[in-house]
Amino acid sequence: MGCDLGIVENNGTVSPSPLVGEKVDGLPAEVGAAYLEARKTAGWGAYTSCELMCRKILMHIAVDKGAEEGKSFVQYLDHLLTTGYITPPMRPWLDLIRTHGNLSTHRLEAASQERAYNTLAFTTQLLRLVYEMDHRAQSFMTPGP
Repeated sequence: MGCDLGIVENNGTVSPSPLVGEKVDGLPAEVGAAYLEARKTAGWGAYTSCELMCRKILMHIAVDKGAEEGKSFVQYLDHLLTTGYITPPMRPWLDLIRTHGNLSTHRLEAASQERAYNTLAFTTQLLRLVYEMDHRAQSFMTPGP
């Protein structure tokens, strides 16, 4: 069932913009809000903003998983690595999200659609592994006595 609200296309641009990326279940409220913002900005064509939000999501994950708020970005990443939320095979994803976010932060050149969509895809998979799989598993676990 749809929302029963209209859409309009002007010169090839659809409004409201489509929501880019995939839904991820089991996200804490603040992480979910940041992820939704990243998905919305990608749909709006605000690719630099999407990459900045993906970088910020790493901070949200670290704080949610026990890092002290107000630390440096590197300390957040170290926390995710030392606590095992980022495994060695996932490290290149973390580096891509970080690198793309850094480019969007420190360079004047705007992010491309392809790069932003890939950054969002890596972020999505990271969120699935950190949150969604545990969330799904909980529905199959028998509560203890």
